[in-house]
Amino acid sequence: MKAKLFYLIAALSLIIHAAPCKVNAGPKISTSGYVRNFLVVSDSGNGAAFEALSRVRVKLNIVTSESSSLELAYELLPWLRDPGGILSDRSFANSSFFSYRVEDLGDNILDNQEKDFVLAQNLDRAFFTYTASGFDLLAGRQPVAFGSARVINPTDIIAPFTFNTIAKDELAGVDALRVKTPLAEMGECDAGIVFGKDFHADESAAFVRIKTYLLKTDISLMTMVFKENILLGIDLARSIGGAGTWLEAAHTLAHAAHDYRPGEDYFRLTAGADYSFTSRLYAFTEYHFNGAGSGTPSDYLNTANETAFTDGAVYLLARHYITPGLSFEITPLLIFSSQLLINMEDVSALLSPSIEWSVSQNIYAGLSAFIGIGNVSSDSERPDNEFGLYTDTYFASLSFYF
Repeated sequence: MKAKLFYLIAALSLIIHAAPCKVNAGPKISTSGYVRNFLVVSDSGNGAAFEALSRVRVKLNIVTSESSSLELAYELLPWLRDPGGILSDRSFANSSFFSYRVEDLGDNILDNQEKDFVLAQNLDRAFFTYTASGFDLLAGRQPVAFGSARVINPTDIIAPFTFNTIAKDELAGVDALRVKTPLAEMGECDAGIVFGKDFHADESAAFVRIKTYLLKTDISLMTMVFKENILLGIDLARSIGGAGTWLEAAHTLAHAAHDYRPGEDYFRLTAGADYSFTSRLYAFTEYHFNGAGSGTPSDYLNTANETAFTDGAVYLLARHYITPGLSFEITPLLIFSSQLLINMEDVSALLSPSIEWSVSQNIYAGLSAFIGIGNVSSDSERPDNEFGLYTDTYFASLSFYF
């Protein structure tokens, strides 16, 4: 039962790969991957905690015909933990973190509660692609993401990154069946089902997204049902005077597919622009409205059990945010970047500076941080500001790609 989904993927892949193809065309197999090592120091005000995490990822791509291919990716995550560290609270190294998966490989390979070492695993990709003259079919564990906004995407609620995610190389794979059909010259219909635990409908999602190009603007309209909620979304992107601009919005009807809760409906919107001032300096700014949040800091935590936070991947607590960011090429091998997520209600912020050095071909070293700017509230149940609640996090990384 535990591997049922993966057996199904393999069987479907074999059926498609058995379709007629050139006699002499053998499978083309390529491998790639990386080893990323992180040393994380977190400071909650009660002393520093030190943790080390590695992500060892191997990707296998098999092309067996001109129309079909299979992609697999597997990760091992050795983790030296600290009970006081932030990684202990996130559990992102554990397969239970992924909610849109029918079944998974199980618990950590090694996890002794009395020890400081955990060895986790993650089968992150296992999907095949079939390309026909009128459609593309993708089936299995794959990335599913939406939206053109840079930092906060209102239409991306399947497996989005939070602002303070440490490793953003790969979106978490989810179990999905997806069909993409071209519409006219620059349009597309993208429809799919994303399966939750044991294929339960109330843990799954389904979507239809229509993309087109009109008046020099990329336009996407989307309808999604997820965990019995209904989302209506729009995404606009275009160039204005040499700058890229975007507007992305979504309105969610809470449990409208079953036991409608109109009091928990919410609207989210993100608008922004970016510009390359020189070949070395790039900057952007983004405004985000979070209708699920509160305008009163002392009420931030009162909505934590509402639909937006339990089902809709919302994690910000206030309503109005602005996020400026920039990237500067100090030298071709040394890049500095920084982002600042500002809560406009209480004027707290989360600063994320980073610097990356290309040590040699396929080897990179970096220093990064997430620093909360705001007073630490005396009452954690009724905070004075949002980002004073965040633990300051500093981390170094050394990455090898192959």
